[in-house]
Amino acid sequence: MNPKVNVIVPVYNVAPYLEVFFQSLLNQTFQNFDVWVVNDKSTDHSLDIIRKFSERFPDKIRVINNAENLGLSEDRNVGLNYCEISGGGYILILDSDDYIEPTYIEKMVFNAERYNADITVCGLERFDDQTGKTVCTEMVNNPEQLITDIKSFEMLGYMNPVVWNKLYRRKVIGETRFTKIKRSEDTIFLFSVLPNVKSIKFVNEVLYHYRLRGESLSGSITDEIYESMLEGFLETKKNFISDGRYNDFMELFVVQMFIRCGMGGACRLAFKDMRRMPYYVRRTRRFMDENFPEWRRNKYLSLRHCWCRDFHALAVSFAAALYKCHLFGIFVCVYWFMSHVCKKDFRA
Repeated sequence: MNPKVNVIVPVYNVAPYLEVFFQSLLNQTFQNFDVWVVNDKSTDHSLDIIRKFSERFPDKIRVINNAENLGLSEDRNVGLNYCEISGGGYILILDSDDYIEPTYIEKMVFNAERYNADITVCGLERFDDQTGKTVCTEMVNNPEQLITDIKSFEMLGYMNPVVWNKLYRRKVIGETRFTKIKRSEDTIFLFSVLPNVKSIKFVNEVLYHYRLRGESLSGSITDEIYESMLEGFLETKKNFISDGRYNDFMELFVVQMFIRCGMGGACRLAFKDMRRMPYYVRRTRRFMDENFPEWRRNKYLSLRHCWCRDFHALAVSFAAALYKCHLFGIFVCVYWFMSHVCKKDFRA
């Protein structure tokens, strides 16, 4: 019998996209899965659509209605807590405004079982909601072999940490839950489970389609969300330091912090008001210097180390060099041109 998968789906005011999402999920070639839909007090017609599908698939879809709006991280935690009663060896956590290929679950489970992988990762496409055009394709040029030397796997510093293109073996998650920060919660979740991970397998084809909605190209981020992200990374670092299991991953964790805060966060805040760009860059550099001073000597952020590596690693190390020279504003302007004029995005 095929191993069982628990699929966790947080929902909040995404009624226009739910039909497409559920159709793609329920038409999977692999059908041994339960769906845990966490309705986070939606105020649109999302619940009506959820009920329609749950009535059609009562043995597969379970609906959890939050008494109050909890936010994405807590929704995922609610789903993780509930699916404990379901059994099954694997967990998927999807976004309800996206859609997946018909073979998504089948290929993820096949590779996880064949290679005994604790985390299985597939390629993804980001597409513009209005035009349907592909903005970028990611995670399709990864090592073909099973990764077992996790502590020395440099790509952990650069790879996209999003949760929705990853199949987790249940045992590696255990009691790990998402933090309550409002951005980069996937990064912290991934690094929180790494000490339990013995193997990673990549499926180098696009199986997940991520919808860029409205402001997504410039990033739905505010000063409050950004400060929450900074606090989240700092708190996580403190927790990791107190737990010796994370020592081997700390250098790679700092790289992810630099990408999410130093590059992504600072850039997207600046995009909202380019006149404040110097302030956001100074604020970010000060945060890194005061709380992650090791970023300046991190080998993965060094041009010398990354010179012969892939484009993304080189771009990250170049951005770090610009920060050190107080010239990161150049990077912000180039990124703004790529995302707003060319409508292209480039991520790990």
